Amino acid sequence: MVTLADSLLSSSARPLPIRKRPDLVAQRQRYEGEVYWVVKDPVGLNYFRFQEEEFFILNQLDGRSSLDEIKARFEAEFPPQKITLEELQQFIGMLHRSGLVVAAAPEQGRQLLKRRAERRKQEWINALSNILALRFRGIDPERILNALYPWVRWMFHPAFLIACVILWLAALLLVAAEFRVFLSRLPSFYQFFTPTNALWLAVTLAITKILHEFGHGLSCKHFGGECHEMGVMLLVLTPCLYCNVSDSWMLPNRWHRAAIGAAGIFVELTLAAIATFVWWFSEPGLINHLALNVMFICSVSTVVFNGNPLLRYDGYYVLADILEIPNLRQKATQILSRTAAKWFLGLELPEDPFLPQRHHALFITYSVAAAIYRWVVVLSILLFLNKFFKPYRLEIIGHAIAIGALYGLVVHPLYQLGKFFYVPGRWNEVKKPRLMMTLVGLALLVAFVVFVPLPYRVMCTCEIQPQDPAPVYVDVPGRLEEILVRPGQHVKAGQPLAKLADHDLEIEIARLESLYRQYAARLSALERRRSEDEAAANELPSLREAIQTVAQQLAERKADQQRLLLVAPRDGVVVPPPWRVTHEDPDAPLPEWSGSPLEPQNIGALLKEGDLFCTIADPNRMEAILVIDQADIEFVQPGLFVRIKLDELPWKTLTGHVEEVAKREVEAASPRLAGKAGGELPTKTDPTTGVEKPIGTVYQARVPLPNPDGLLIPGLRGRAKVHVDYAHWLSLGQRIWRFVTRTFNFRL
Repeated sequence: MVTLADSLLSSSARPLPIRKRPDLVAQRQRYEGEVYWVVKDPVGLNYFRFQEEEFFILNQLDGRSSLDEIKARFEAEFPPQKITLEELQQFIGMLHRSGLVVAAAPEQGRQLLKRRAERRKQEWINALSNILALRFRGIDPERILNALYPWVRWMFHPAFLIACVILWLAALLLVAAEFRVFLSRLPSFYQFFTPTNALWLAVTLAITKILHEFGHGLSCKHFGGECHEMGVMLLVLTPCLYCNVSDSWMLPNRWHRAAIGAAGIFVELTLAAIATFVWWFSEPGLINHLALNVMFICSVSTVVFNGNPLLRYDGYYVLADILEIPNLRQKATQILSRTAAKWFLGLELPEDPFLPQRHHALFITYSVAAAIYRWVVVLSILLFLNKFFKPYRLEIIGHAIAIGALYGLVVHPLYQLGKFFYVPGRWNEVKKPRLMMTLVGLALLVAFVVFVPLPYRVMCTCEIQPQDPAPVYVDVPGRLEEILVRPGQHVKAGQPLAKLADHDLEIEIARLESLYRQYAARLSALERRRSEDEAAANELPSLREAIQTVAQQLAERKADQQRLLLVAPRDGVVVPPPWRVTHEDPDAPLPEWSGSPLEPQNIGALLKEGDLFCTIADPNRMEAILVIDQADIEFVQPGLFVRIKLDELPWKTLTGHVEEVAKREVEAASPRLAGKAGGELPTKTDPTTGVEKPIGTVYQARVPLPNPDGLLIPGLRGRAKVHVDYAHWLSLGQRIWRFVTRTFNFRL
């Protein structure tokens, strides 16, 4: 019987019809003190890193040498290392699959076609696993970079680079020194992420990323590399450029490679620093607004994505180049997988000579941290998209993106796990006692996640309002003639607040006064003649009754005139009413007030009967009005402890207890809490009344707050954290389920 070894031995003496591609470019480099060769495929623009022994075998493939000859040369070149024919064939097969060698054997076209199909399939899988950053190949930018480089060469001078670093530090010091003012000037989420600003953000992101990628390309050109691929990338649904500078791997100097990787970060930090000064010193307007967009895009992009080595972006490659550990993430993942297989399954895997032999704990920590951070970033982006699309009823877009993003986080790792166990004989190598211990540990972990309740807190938006305010309503309609107070002013009981005027009422009073005088004169004349004129005596009773009626009407009208002077019903401070938007009626004799009746622009506007002019509140007794989603209202009840952070007082934490929870849902939301005004509550404007109505179902809860230092004023908004009692604590599993059902809007 002919064995596999006999078959290999009999064929190993024949010339191997495989030869190294003559167009490959190789560069000798050192990593961690060891010699490596970086090989470039100039056609496919693929790069490979080989140890010196592997590169030696690649060079021996000349189409004439046999496996025996290559084996003998290898063992003579690298004593006392030995290599088997099977290992040699496996390595040559890998070279063939990578496209680094060509074969004279028949059926090569079919193999190339199959390899192309597999490569395209893998590209689609990679795209689905990273749907938030899709790439589409474009042009060869080499000519563009060659034309631009002479004009920007001066930017690589050390003096310019030092000046940029000083600019970064100056911007950072400005923000640190004026941090409270800086925070107070920042808009809220819904004020910043409006549909209009979303377009400006997309434009800003596209432009900054174009400059970012040109920074990579030009720096690669500066250090002697080439760039042959520039295309379009959809980064969180926004089109921008990407520049492939993989040619930097051919550079022997690790600091040059790191500089190329960090060039994009350098560009964005410089843009962010410039934008910080522009935003700080410019007046509100388009320039100020765009500067804030640049600050946000460049700083968030650098901290969360590009500069963070836990994601495979610029920071990752910079770290890998500085540490001289190629394929850092892949090696860390392999070390983690091998360690997990040893600990949890008892597998004794053979040593991998291509993996680092030291600092395994650091590699494992890096791999776990990278996985956790990847989950945090993806889920944060998905929550952001869901929150952005929710006010416009477009959550389905965020859900579709979430499905694609979760593929890379869940499906792909499970597929890799299945491949690991699919290896023939793998289950036979598993130590059953170790497996049972692992399963028991997993069961305990699942039980903890599902059944153990943990402290739960309800997060919601809130607004500061006066407690038990005294409203000042308009009793008699009239034109606003004079405003005698301003919002926040302290007033005494009976102090005038505003004067209204009603010309019709004045005319009516003048008419009644004239009529009263006429009747009085007539009465005086009749009383003088009643002894002589019987008719005059008979007319007196009806005239007296008419005078009494006119006097009563006149008194009522004068009382109405007095009520045109609005006065304070109690001591306190003046609080404006809710903001109102009024649509002008061209046929109306007088314009109606809009905004707040305390604003000077409403002088001359009509105030109708029942309109709320203001409220008078005790400045020492305030309360927070919490707006709670219907999904959380079941957890909120009177007596619960509450912590509150206000946007305008970020350094101060307010505390209190829930006093009352509304039974009816909110029909009209406070305009200050609406997303259009910078709040966090998604609302829609009623076209007829101008009232902001919540998009979802929400309820209110009251939390009284003392205000001895006077920092709390009506209208301040912020975030409240309600500490739920033990009976309503939730396990991690329940929280995950609530998160999924609320985010994707489905129930069992």
